[in-house]
Amino acid sequence: MIFCSIIIAKACHVFEASTNFLGRNMNEGVKGATLNAIGSSLPELLNTVFFLAFATHQNLGRDFAASIGANTGSAIFNSIVIPLLVILVVLASGNKEISFTKKVILRDGLFLLGAEFLLLIFLSSLYLTHWHGWIFVLFYLVYLSYTLFSSKTGINNKKNYNDDNPDSWFEKYQFKSEKYRVLRSWVLLTISTLIIALGCAGLVEGCKGVADSLGINPLFIALILVAAASSVPDTIISIKDAKKGNYDDALSNVIGSNIFDVTISMGLPLAVFLLISGNKISFRDESATIIDIRFMLIAVTIITLLIFYFNSKMKYKHAMYLAILYIIFILYVIGAANYYKGSNSLLAKVAGSFIEFLRQPGGIGEFLQDIANKITQM
Repeated sequence: MIFCSIIIAKACHVFEASTNFLGRNMNEGVKGATLNAIGSSLPELLNTVFFLAFATHQNLGRDFAASIGANTGSAIFNSIVIPLLVILVVLASGNKEISFTKKVILRDGLFLLGAEFLLLIFLSSLYLTHWHGWIFVLFYLVYLSYTLFSSKTGINNKKNYNDDNPDSWFEKYQFKSEKYRVLRSWVLLTISTLIIALGCAGLVEGCKGVADSLGINPLFIALILVAAASSVPDTIISIKDAKKGNYDDALSNVIGSNIFDVTISMGLPLAVFLLISGNKISFRDESATIIDIRFMLIAVTIITLLIFYFNSKMKYKHAMYLAILYIIFILYVIGAANYYKGSNSLLAKVAGSFIEFLRQPGGIGEFLQDIANKITQM
């Protein structure tokens, strides 16, 4: 998994150079929410593809739940750790001011919450069919259309990409002449995507191996390790944007990537896989297993959006708040994993209390399941 993470990180440098040139005419905030977000979320999409492709029929529900864990964990990592690193990097560089446009926070934040509530309800179903996946895809297309049509195309600015003194081999290839720069950028984009795909295949197999050796559900390994590894592209792109002063692009890449993770990365592979196979996934046990993670995702999103929206300038104390929030998440995941193993540790008891509250008869879990089943049967 470590080796695959390094491979993905290296390929992401090539990917970022390609998308930076191809999106040179987009307004700040739009490129981050579209090109950067789609591109940097490819690992999450491919993780779902390989979790489904490598799953046996017996473990189909379990492995798809693990892919949901990877996407959910990646979204939480994006919401907390990437802004944390962006704040630290910018402030450490001597820049004492970092702020985000509230319009970008509202636009992308409300769509993100909508996608997460859709995830909360639909994954409460007793079984999943391909049309569940298509609804997630449709939601993303609505978001993408709104983002593109609500913003005007910017003016071509040569400084948005590095063609003056290319240092790396891929930049020298990309900018070696004025002619065919777009074509060469697409070539680099395609090659880097294929390399990222190979890295993701290794991540999925590594996740299962670690989970089997520890005797726990792959979901909990995916929530932390796979999620962090697949978020490398988002981290690289957001930090580079922040160093250039493009703070809105840095944030919109994070939120846009999360929308992509929750909808396309999960929905598209699910829709295609179940449409081709003609099957459906029994999701009764898995739905109950991940209900707490879905609530955790919504809670983290609301908290981070409030931090970004109600503070005009980001400071070190805000980075500390985000760090504490992520530590709480990590401890909860460890506690939940131990709870399902039957441990009586303090973390297991705390996590277990929350899980049992959500799953109690006549509680929130059953309420969501009833709603999901009614929608499914329509």
